[in-house]
Amino acid sequence: MASSARVMEVSAVCLASQQQECLEHDLQSRLGAERFELWFAGKTQWRLVGESLEVAAANEFAAGWMRSRFLGDIAAAAQVALGHSVRVEVLVAASVSTHTVPVSVATDGSDPTVHSAITGAIRPAPAMHRPTREASPVAVLNPRYTFEEFVVGACNQMAYHAAVRVAEQPGTQFNPLFIHGSCGLGKTHLLQSICQRFSKRFGAGTGGGTGGAKKWLYLTGEQFTNDFVESIRTHKTEAFRRRIRSADLLIIDDVHFLANKKATQEEFLHTFNQIDTNGKQVVLASDCPPRAIAAMTDGLISRFISGMVVRVDTPDLATRLEILKRKAVRNHWTISDAMLMHLAQQSVSSVRELEGALLQVVAGASLLGATGDTLAGDTLQNLRQRQAPDHAPVAVERIVAAVAALFDLAPTHLLGSSREKTISLARAVAMSLTRQLTAMSFPEIGRALGNKNHSTVIAACQRISELTRSGELVCWHTRTAPQPEIRHQTIADIMHELSIVLRKK
Repeated sequence: MASSARVMEVSAVCLASQQQECLEHDLQSRLGAERFELWFAGKTQWRLVGESLEVAAANEFAAGWMRSRFLGDIAAAAQVALGHSVRVEVLVAASVSTHTVPVSVATDGSDPTVHSAITGAIRPAPAMHRPTREASPVAVLNPRYTFEEFVVGACNQMAYHAAVRVAEQPGTQFNPLFIHGSCGLGKTHLLQSICQRFSKRFGAGTGGGTGGAKKWLYLTGEQFTNDFVESIRTHKTEAFRRRIRSADLLIIDDVHFLANKKATQEEFLHTFNQIDTNGKQVVLASDCPPRAIAAMTDGLISRFISGMVVRVDTPDLATRLEILKRKAVRNHWTISDAMLMHLAQQSVSSVRELEGALLQVVAGASLLGATGDTLAGDTLQNLRQRQAPDHAPVAVERIVAAVAALFDLAPTHLLGSSREKTISLARAVAMSLTRQLTAMSFPEIGRALGNKNHSTVIAACQRISELTRSGELVCWHTRTAPQPEIRHQTIADIMHELSIVLRKK
């Protein structure tokens, strides 16, 4: 016999933060990151009104677009997050319901979707039968990512030594260890090196150990988020917490992935606090320093900067050369030191790009039957010309401004006729960079840099080439500092750094 029902008044309630994050995570996986970011991320509000889910769009145009394109995806994501189906209504933010609406509720409490007007909590219906996703699999480390294989240079030596200290003496000094730097500079290599050294030293593994063995966990920010959202959906948050918080060493790569994920950040903060309280080690890596991570809570930022924060920079010439030598030896490639130096002097922004250039030369020369340094160099030039459309020409004004800033000069100094040593050197660098980064001829470069003769430009480019080949240090005086100082650097590194800066839009 059907139970009697009564009608009660409840206010529209916002989704709990965990339910909202689960919904948005599922919706993002359906729509793709780009479309989700464009239409939903930080631009919508979600409210439950009876058996309906109200989506508050920023304006009428966005609301109309969501109704016509995303209604089915929103409903499917809501069913995953809430555990039952709901009717979706897309409204403009100003028109979101604030009134009470009648909802039929079984008096015996058997209705699994009762909304509490007092707490705003939702008791979801039993989850639909659907395949469950297991937690992230045990990490598979790259066997080459060890400290022994890591090339140490001025660009990364502090990060390297901090990583070794953490692997051998976890939880004692640098906690957390936060490593940041651009993509492709070796952050992941260092993180996995920590895991491998820790495992050897303490007999540890991702599944924990017996006796005196210790447990380490290596996850990306995305894996941590996915596992947390899945634990909510399957009501296994306690199992998730036990797995993560029992680690003696927790390493999170790409921690910036947690940005804009409030519930995940809160969970990670609690995890961090417990691991730290237990004297265990946390290591994090990101593409940017802690304070530069957008939409990260103050609590986490404070935790990130409470330990050791180190940066990995673009490798200098000596480090680039050593990286190339090791890769050639490891792959049994026969290539001369002169050719390796030629490659090391190329303008690259990451280790991956550098190793890619070596691979292209070796593979290209092999496919074309090229032999010798000259033909290998021609192969590199040919490959770079094919890739040229990826880099738009750089404006001469930007080149002059960047060079002037490096040498602590005014741009007008480079366009003038002064033969003072620093100005002359900076002008030659600007001419050589303009030749590399634009399609301008020698006469055009001369006219652009103060109506110089084309022979002056040719001589300047030859001078820079000779200084690059010799590896000689050049010195110059700063002018604007309170106490002028002498700076010194190789031309190869100067050209490399400026090329990277100028190719960034």
